[in-house]
Amino acid sequence: MKNGKKIFAIVMAGGKGTRIGATDKPKGMFEVSGRPLIHWAIEPLEQLKNDGVIDRIITVVGFQGDKIVDYLGQRSEFVWQDQQLGTAHAVRQAENLIAGEDALTIITNGDHPLYTKETYVSALDNSFSNEAVVNFSVANDPERFDDYGRVIRGEDGEILKVVELKNASDEQRKIPERNINLYVIDNKWLFGALGRINMNPLKQEYYLTDIIEVASEEGAKIITTQIENLDEAQGVNTPEDLQMVEKILLSK
Repeated sequence: MKNGKKIFAIVMAGGKGTRIGATDKPKGMFEVSGRPLIHWAIEPLEQLKNDGVIDRIITVVGFQGDKIVDYLGQRSEFVWQDQQLGTAHAVRQAENLIAGEDALTIITNGDHPLYTKETYVSALDNSFSNEAVVNFSVANDPERFDDYGRVIRGEDGEILKVVELKNASDEQRKIPERNINLYVIDNKWLFGALGRINMNPLKQEYYLTDIIEVASEEGAKIITTQIENLDEAQGVNTPEDLQMVEKILLSK
């Protein structure tokens, strides 16, 4: 609980990890610096729970999810994503646990192992101080994170939507402001909005990034939080990403 409000955290770890070559274990169980990715992803949230900031941690598991459940044990609650229908669908699996509660919900990826406790606190503080409905963290760098979604803004700088790379035009791909998949969203609004996301026709999945456009169309307050340390935004999709994360962790 923070500022008198409950705080939940949803960690998405249900994907198969095709690009990293996952066959007999989920991507979250690939090791870096001697520990599985899911350990590093959960650790700062655990610290905040121990500090009394976060009330509940919920991990979404799917492919070979029993391995993550066995590894984390009491460190998290779990929900299952039996069908791989995208990130918005993954978050919806937590609906029966927390929908309708007056809270802020952090949403993050189980394959983003470098976010720190301080980064989560900064995002939460930004949400509270701006009374935001949707807050998502961004990195401004034209060279890094090329496969991340691009932030689309209007003429006055207002946030309109996030476009995934697969759906981006050549002009949109040049946008340096990238969504780094760390959200803080009003919990009551979240689960109503998830039902208004349409399936992406290219991927046949429900993208969580589309929640930005839903908020924009409704006139809900949207803000961004700039990541201070760009290295933290490095997620893991490929063996090369895993090597990069290992290098960053070792440098610390």
